[in-house]
Amino acid sequence: MEFLTIEAKDYDEAIKIARQRYGSTVRIQTLSNNPSSFAKKSSCVITCYLVDQKASGKSENSQVEKPKSIEAPSEVVAKMRNILESNDFSKTLIDKVIGDLVWEDAKDLTEMELSLVNSLIDSAEIDRENMLNPPRFFVLHGSAAVGKTVSLLKLSLLYSTNIEESSRRKVAILSLGGSSKLNSICELYELDVFHVGDPQALRRFIDSESTKYDLIFVDAGEIDRDLKATMLNTISNQQVGHYLCVNARYKLSELKYTYEQIRKDYTIRSAIVTMCDEAQSIGNVLSFCNEEGIPLLFFSNGKHIESGIYPANSSYIMSLFHGFSIDFKSMWDSANKDYLI
Repeated sequence: MEFLTIEAKDYDEAIKIARQRYGSTVRIQTLSNNPSSFAKKSSCVITCYLVDQKASGKSENSQVEKPKSIEAPSEVVAKMRNILESNDFSKTLIDKVIGDLVWEDAKDLTEMELSLVNSLIDSAEIDRENMLNPPRFFVLHGSAAVGKTVSLLKLSLLYSTNIEESSRRKVAILSLGGSSKLNSICELYELDVFHVGDPQALRRFIDSESTKYDLIFVDAGEIDRDLKATMLNTISNQQVGHYLCVNARYKLSELKYTYEQIRKDYTIRSAIVTMCDEAQSIGNVLSFCNEEGIPLLFFSNGKHIESGIYPANSSYIMSLFHGFSIDFKSMWDSANKDYLI
């Protein structure tokens, strides 16, 4: 039996290529997702084989049949809907991904699940541009205790130390409000940190110090909202980007409420998802980002500064799903050792 390998941007594209080349004689043997990195986009590799046309009663010269679209049985749809509900996906997104599916040549539950999962992955936009080329001033917003400061520290180490040398930046942390609580941590990890308590001090920093750095992570802490707005307006004429920090444990209604308070003042580019290791599911976050049109940037686990920050990619998102017959988490763990930071 001859095995064929096809690589494409995702599972659906790989299946489409296989069907176009080999028609209904192709069968899927294995699936492997290659995650994105700072220099490479994610891809999907499938290994497949061709069934013997003679054995199936067809002549060598007969035309290859085109796969037919079939309607999924109601019990299968119900099962898929239950799995998505257990992953906390919103009814809006569940209806969308199930309604958009074309159940081609659906011979077993595994193929149906893979089609469904890839439809979910397609619903999530990845912000690769800001991942590869972050603005010089990186501002992270979110509710109290959502993990903003820890995430900024993780990102500071990532961009200054934990990526390949040619892509590293000279990084600093800018603490608004004048708090010195970051000093000991930054000293431990050899990160430059600056504290400014008012707009005048911030202007002096911009004029005298900011040009020395490629990337400046802004920690606004829990300072007064008006003071925060005034100080952030001071750097509005600089290269600045605003990002949303969301807790994976929050319900969809909580995520929307927090975002409504922030979007009044700032335009959010993309989101960093925190505490993924403590969340029971990821459907709430994916539903929120899909409905609000917010791309995903990074995922964060734990409170250890030197580890647990992952660039958003389809393989990691799949690893957070549960209830499917396929163990996506073990697939990601075995395939992504080099991508753990």
